[in-house]
Amino acid sequence: MPAAADNHAAPELAEVDWYRVMMIKWKPGKAGRAHEMIDQFRKVDEALGLSGGVDIHMNTGEWDSIVALPMRQGIAAMGWKENPEGKKWDDELARQLGGKEKVEEMWKEFDSLIARQQRHIGHIDRD
Repeated sequence: MPAAADNHAAPELAEVDWYRVMMIKWKPGKAGRAHEMIDQFRKVDEALGLSGGVDIHMNTGEWDSIVALPMRQGIAAMGWKENPEGKKWDDELARQLGGKEKVEEMWKEFDSLIARQQRHIGHIDRD
């Protein structure tokens, strides 16, 4: 019966890095302010020793920006009730801005700069 035991082995995960990808069309004249705010988000990453996010300013096509953010805990993090890494990030943003109320104001302003967006999940093969 050893063959039956092999059927219960955990499946091997793919060797990939997962990303949240946002394609954004800014409201007219708002891209500059949006990128100032994105720079603030980068400061949070730097304070936490994180890197890997990419903000591409598009010259062609329908989108003004394409932002790819690494999902450091992989695709499984999407199922978490509360992502502990996300909480650390939120807490650091609040520390830098001077409180949770300031964070809420910043997100409200950031959202007001967006004309439309699409959000996707993608990966990069490691091999």
